[in-house]
Amino acid sequence: MQECIIKNATLCDYQMEAKADVCIQNGLIHKIGKNLHGDNIVDGNNLYLLPSLIDTNIQPKSYKEQDLKKIEKKALAGGVGSLALTLNSSSDEIVLFNSRSQIHFLQNINPYKDKKICDIAKKHKDGGKFIEFSSSLKTSTLICIYDYAALLKIPCFCEAWDSDFSSNGSIESEMSFKMGLASQPYFLQNIEFSRIDQISKFKKVPTLLHSINSYSVLEAFEKNPYILKEVSIHHLLLNEEVIQGYNTWGKLNPPLCKKEHQNLLVKNLHLIDFLTSSHKEFHTSLKEQTFDDAISGVECLEIFFPLLYTFLVKSNHLTLSQLCKKTSFAQANLLGLNKGVIKEGYDADLILVDLNKSFSINHPLYGKQTLYGQVQRTFSSKGIKSND
Repeated sequence: MQECIIKNATLCDYQMEAKADVCIQNGLIHKIGKNLHGDNIVDGNNLYLLPSLIDTNIQPKSYKEQDLKKIEKKALAGGVGSLALTLNSSSDEIVLFNSRSQIHFLQNINPYKDKKICDIAKKHKDGGKFIEFSSSLKTSTLICIYDYAALLKIPCFCEAWDSDFSSNGSIESEMSFKMGLASQPYFLQNIEFSRIDQISKFKKVPTLLHSINSYSVLEAFEKNPYILKEVSIHHLLLNEEVIQGYNTWGKLNPPLCKKEHQNLLVKNLHLIDFLTSSHKEFHTSLKEQTFDDAISGVECLEIFFPLLYTFLVKSNHLTLSQLCKKTSFAQANLLGLNKGVIKEGYDADLILVDLNKSFSINHPLYGKQTLYGQVQRTFSSKGIKSND
């Protein structure tokens, strides 16, 4: 019997914070209590034990084993125990890598290919956890997809996309006009997500809206109980000022918004259900282009938890419990995963972090920063992985 006891840590999830010992057996949280004893002891004194993060918006470079291993290493460093890959995937590749990985790769279902609906039921049987699509699909196609989702009782993930605007690297503003950049209307997501809002409501299918970059979207769909709203850490911490001087590392999709819109997102964190790193893997050379030609996206998975903790919790925008809800519990609840809380009988997907330990980064987007909240150790329902 594989057993581990974490002693003297402060436990924190979406609903509690308390000091206790945790016994892990065979990948599950077996017991929580005081003065637990065993042969394999991990000292959690002055450390916090949290549910591992679940990131719903990761774009790998490819599904080759070497690229998935890079994602795995970065995820472990950044406190992420499960992640949803948004690139169209091969079930065989993911199943094979998942069998050896310390983290959980959650496979999506691409429902539409070659102008026809795919065999969604078969892809679900092969391991697909959610149906993922763009808002650009025809209404009739969307309704058919939602009928499948309702039948299979799985959620939908939707990205706002308009082929005429969505590839533009800046938001419509005075600054983008002065820089001569092709820009995206700030209200584009409101338009694109409107049909999704109505269909999800009538079909009663939980739907995640990917990568929201505007408070107006949070406000517009607040009353739909089937809509969940995802925002990337970048849209909370940064704004369009980053792209001045045509800095291609600030080119994201969707674009960074104006400073006043960024402030509104931070002010209304209570309306955001999911926080994501929106991590994207690519060759650096693809950023070393003109602004219009450069790829959108940025890598930050390996510093995801420290970014969240430093700029949202340490700065008093969120409590640690609220952060756990937006990075673990809500995701597990939507996807039907037995994790996201520290409770007996749940998967032992946990991270042990030192909230006071700082380290320095020199990131291409964030520059030189001191971050707090270093992940010391990762525990997985697949086994135990040390980050020392």
